[in-house]
Amino acid sequence: MMDTVIMAAGKGERLGPREETLPKLFVEVGNKTIFEHQLEALSPLQSTLIDSVVTVVLGYGFVDSPDAEHKLSEYVHIDQRFEYNIVYLENWKEVENSKSALAGVESVDGDDHVLLLCGDVIVSPGQMEEFIQTFYEECSDSAYSAVGAFEGYQSEMTAIRWDTNDVVTDYGAIEGHQEAGMFILHREHVQTAKDRWERSGGEEWFPVVFPEVPSKAIRLDPGEHIEINTQEHLTEGEEILPFEGKNTGHTR
Repeated sequence: MMDTVIMAAGKGERLGPREETLPKLFVEVGNKTIFEHQLEALSPLQSTLIDSVVTVVLGYGFVDSPDAEHKLSEYVHIDQRFEYNIVYLENWKEVENSKSALAGVESVDGDDHVLLLCGDVIVSPGQMEEFIQTFYEECSDSAYSAVGAFEGYQSEMTAIRWDTNDVVTDYGAIEGHQEAGMFILHREHVQTAKDRWERSGGEEWFPVVFPEVPSKAIRLDPGEHIEINTQEHLTEGEEILPFEGKNTGHTR
């Protein structure tokens, strides 16, 4: 089985001002919040590929908020098929998302693989299944972690590189391929990742760990993936969603 950690502690300032004091995870896109879309993609995989407990790392809009419990009821505890493990990142303003990853991974069992999802990513249910199934088929037995990615070189955003065997070699503000905000940490790498994130003091992005442990790039279909970072992305998401009829099952 696999644990799921969704990182949604930050404010998401690039998305612009919003009426609700909520992280991007609870922004509506296509008449559903990003979180609802993520649960929709995860729900068919319960009991076969992933555990039914979803860990959500929260900060902005929840830490020190007098109506945090109401927000949890309205935005988080929305699908009775899941159990919810809520982790609060008290110093979310002062740290990068390596601290979110550390807090989330420290709160789960520790004996399972961990699916790490950024709180601004939406994929089709079929794409989620294919990503996880491919990990089990191609990475699990050989002790590789996995990074979801799109082929195609870029030079203006955070990117990853891999070699001819698909092994990840570099990550960061570099020229390379686009990562997709979806990662799987192999159970054998969990302690190494926690140690690495702890040493960073919360000053780095969490994916820096993947070039440092054996990791493979798993190619995703960009037509079944949306990352909501800006108002332009939000408009695009409204036009694309829902992903009806797209990759509704494992195809590899």
